[in-house]
Amino acid sequence: MSNDQLIRITVCARRNPKLSEDEFNDHWANKHGPLITSWLQKHNCVKYVQYHTVSVHKSRLTQSTLSYDGIADFWYKSFEDFERAYEDEYYLTVVKKDEEYLFDMGSLEVTAGVEQPVIEGGKAVTGQAANRA
Repeated sequence: MSNDQLIRITVCARRNPKLSEDEFNDHWANKHGPLITSWLQKHNCVKYVQYHTVSVHKSRLTQSTLSYDGIADFWYKSFEDFERAYEDEYYLTVVKKDEEYLFDMGSLEVTAGVEQPVIEGGKAVTGQAANRA
């Protein structure tokens, strides 16, 4: 892996069944996002994106769909920075409680890897696979 390659951690989440879709999306975007911003920055998160999978879009898909209410993507330069973030006291006393309110914690799915661009800016990307050593 090249030194400039970022590690992407993806968390697929279902909302706490006690929350409506609107309550979940509002809390995640307007409360949880701001709550975790400085914590993520402190632990060298390069990028954080929330992907809200709302019913109006899911209902238009004709194929079988995953039932996640949202996906969170975190980009880091090192996996160790990501791990350290979850050992931080602020995570343990503040963020974790908000996650337990917001998400169905037992159904979280997490994966980590590096991106392999195929198309960027509307153009095919070539010669990138060889640089992944």
